[in-house]
Order: sequence, then structure tokens, then C-alpha cells
Amino acid sequence: MKKIAVLVMIAVIPLLGCIRNDIPFPVIVAGFESMSVPSAESVSIDAQKQRVDIVLKEVSDIHKVEVKDVVYTDPSVKASWNIEGVHDLSRPVRITLSTFDDYEWTVSATQPIKRWFTVSSQVGESVIDVRNCRVIAKVSSSANLKNLSITSCKLGPESITAYTPEVSTIKDFTNVLSLLVVYGDTKEIWNIYVEKSTSSVRMTRTDAWTKVVWLSAEGVSGQKNGFKYREKGTSQWTDAIGVEEEGGSFSVKVDGLKPLTEYECIAYSGKDETDPVAFRTEAEALIPNSGFEVYSKAESSKYYSFYDPDSAVPTLNTKWWDSGNKGSTTVGSSYTITMPDTSDKVEGESSLLMASTYVIVKFAAGNVFSGEFGRTIGTTGGTVRLGRPFSTRPRKLSFWVKYKAGIITEKTFGGAPDGDPVRPGDRDRGTLWIALGDWDYHKYGGTADSPVEINTTDRSTFFNPSGANVIAYGQFVADKDIDEWTKVEIPLEYNSTSRKPTHIIISAASSMLGDYFTGAAGSKMWIDDIRLEY
Repeated sequence: MKKIAVLVMIAVIPLLGCIRNDIPFPVIVAGFESMSVPSAESVSIDAQKQRVDIVLKEVSDIHKVEVKDVVYTDPSVKASWNIEGVHDLSRPVRITLSTFDDYEWTVSATQPIKRWFTVSSQVGESVIDVRNCRVIAKVSSSANLKNLSITSCKLGPESITAYTPEVSTIKDFTNVLSLLVVYGDTKEIWNIYVEKSTSSVRMTRTDAWTKVVWLSAEGVSGQKNGFKYREKGTSQWTDAIGVEEEGGSFSVKVDGLKPLTEYECIAYSGKDETDPVAFRTEAEALIPNSGFEVYSKAESSKYYSFYDPDSAVPTLNTKWWDSGNKGSTTVGSSYTITMPDTSDKVEGESSLLMASTYVIVKFAAGNVFSGEFGRTIGTTGGTVRLGRPFSTRPRKLSFWVKYKAGIITEKTFGGAPDGDPVRPGDRDRGTLWIALGDWDYHKYGGTADSPVEINTTDRSTFFNPSGANVIAYGQFVADKDIDEWTKVEIPLEYNSTSRKPTHIIISAASSMLGDYFTGAAGSKMWIDDIRLEY
């Protein structure tokens, strides 16, 4: 018996040696939760890109930046070096944060400095070349380069910058002037070039929209500078009111123009003026089916689509609006999240109702958007393609809204963007936003008609209002119940008056964080009579 027992033990020993530990280590992503930088205007932490971007105040010293009160995403996080303290952030620094894995983060700082330089008799605005520490200024052809005065100079942070030679003593600009600029530990040699201009006034820009035009010109500083305009074919000129000047550059916004009309304008500086410059205002484009009066079951018997192939109106027989109904109703028509409401509206026969709900295993926000639904991705999410062709530039969007918010629960909380403190137990929020841009579908993953693809399983694809191809943006957030129909106006903030959009995106949702699968089942948002105003 003893011999048999020994044999059994010998047989078991190799088996014990083959047992693997298949229990995985927990995934704890190492990152920064927050940090304090007393000399900063802002500190932005991007967990996806693993970087911290610090924007310093103008009067700070980028070579001596204090970082304190650092909080990591988990108590177990270890840093490769102690970032708390005073550091030189004139160049980005790297730091490795570790838990079970290593995560390399980048910490960088920028110090925006407003710079300007003007001289007497200047024509136009100076060119400030920060990279090469160079200024180029033009003066009138009659100016004496040996006897000019610097009328304004700021090439470093306010109040802490010293100049050698002293600015008030400089008169002679016949040759390049070298100016020593010192602030903090920074020393720069700036080269100042002053050249004579071949003309005393010239028009530099005419940005004509539908009912407004922006005019810009360069003239002689100190002279009376301005613009005149008139409808082409008429004889009477009108002086533009509200001209703004900076050095020899001046500009104005002329309002109250007619759409699709030819105009001409001139710029003047003193007694000199430009030849007339012609411009044409743009059309007043409308939003198709803006009251959601037209709908059909052209795509599915389970839900309504907001177009009708049988309509005789071209803008109504093709799809412009879409929703997430195609995804939410895959398990049944009872999970429709966007629908017409004929019982509650502002005008016409119906409004649009968006109703958030919980669909079997996932939260779904009621939504509508200009574009098209893409596809579902299992039970984890889906894709949508945003945007429709559009080339005019409205100044605001107006619409009518009602809203009823539910309470977010653990079950309907899927996350939130960085900086949004929303948690289970909070009230839901509805939203409507608009963006104009020149997105390239090759870059943004969509189609020629709907260029921006959003994949709800990949947060890096979520819409960025500050993206490089966004020309204008505006948003309304319903952060409380709106029991009665209320008119809302969303002003559009433009990044440029000269860039023309190629597409428009309008998106609304009864739960603002629907892309994150966060909201409240039962939140409802009605919208009606959406209009663009020019």
C-alpha cells in the first residue's frame, strides 16, 4: 500500500507543475487626474493622447514653471520622476506612469504673447515673424526713414520686458534696426525692417456673406481711413460705420445687404482711395424639412424616416435627416427613439420627438442629425456619418424646444468626457448643436455627402468643436425642464470670415452624452421649426 501511495504522489507532482495561473492582472490605466500650475491660464489633460498641455499666463517664465498638487488616476500609480516642483518647460518633457503596465506621458507648455509694432506714417499692419524674431513695417512713400517715431511696441510680455536701445530714442530706420528684447531668462535679438510702400491705400479683403460683408484695407496710420459701398448700378455711395483701426490696417463689417446682389466698394486713406472693388452676396439657403412635416416608412416598417420618396419636392424625397432608429429597433419597433409627434407642435402638423430609452443591454439617446446612420457594431455601439453639403454662412440658428429630463442611473451611465462631472443620480441634459466646416471625407472616414464618421466604440472619433476643419460652431444645452414651447437662438461663432464651408452638421439629442451611452431612460426632447438666420 505504501508503494502504491508513493507512485500516486509521483504521478501528481508533474500535474501540479503544469497548473497555470490564468487569473489576469487588473487593468489599471496610469494617468493624471489633475494638477495645479499657479502660473497657468489653463491645464488640459488628454487621457487618450497621454499628454498634459499647459497654457501659461503671458507674464510667467516658461523656464521656471511650478507644478504642484498632482493627483493620479489611481493610488497605485508610480511616476518615473517627481513632476511636482519647478521645471523648465520651454521644451516638452516626458514622464512614465506605471501600474501593471507603463504609460509614457508628455507634458508641454506654451506661453502665448501678444506682440505688436507700429511707426509713424505706417501703411497697413506690421508683419510679426516670431520664429525668426523679425518685424516688417511699411510706411508711405513720402515718409522720411531717418525721422520716424515708434508709436507702439510690444515684443514680449506686458510690464516685464526691457528693450535696448530704449524705444523712445529710436528715429532712424534707413538700415535694419537690431533691438534686444529681454524678459525673465529669455533674451532675443529682434530685427526691425521699415520699408516704403508703393501705394498709400489698398483693399486687402472683401468677405461677402448673404446679408453682410467684411471689408479690410491698409492705409496710412494717422489719416482718416474708411470705406464706402453701394449697390452696383447706383450712383450714391454710403459711408461704412464702425471702422476699426490697428496701425495702418482698418476693417469694418457692413450689415443689412441683400442676398444674391452685386455691390462695389472703395477704401480711402486721407485723400487717396482705391479703385472700386466688386463683390456679390450669397444665397439664403434653407434647411430641408425644418419642421419635420414630411416623413415615411421608406426604410423600415418599424420606424419613420424624415423624407418621402414619393414627394414631388426634390429636397423632401431624398434623405437629409437621419436618426439612430435603425440601430435601436433591431430588437423591435417598441424601441423607436425618434418619431414625429402630431399631438404637440408649434406650427404645421407635427414636431419631432426624441425619447431616450434602455434597449435590452445598452442605453440609447433619442437623436436626429443631418447625415446618415452607418451600421451597428454588435451590442457595443455603432457608426453615424454627419454632415450635408452646404456652402453659405448663416449667423445663427433658431428653433423651438420642449424638454423633460430624467435621472441618470448606474445602469444608464456609460461614461463622460474629460472635465464633465456628471454622475449617476444627476439630471439628464438635452442638446442641439450646429457646425459648419470644410471636412474631407478621406480624412474623417465618412462619405462625400456626409464626411464625418463617428464610431461610438472609439472616442477618438467623437466630434471636436475645436477641430481644424470647423469654421463655425454653436450649441444649446437644456439643463432643466422646459415645460412650454420656447424659442431658442444659437449664435454661430466663426473662426474665419473668409473660409467657405462645404458641409453643415446639425445634431440634436434628448441625452447630451448619448455618444458615451450616458443619459436617462425617459428623457424627452421636442423640437420644431428649425431656421437659419443670416
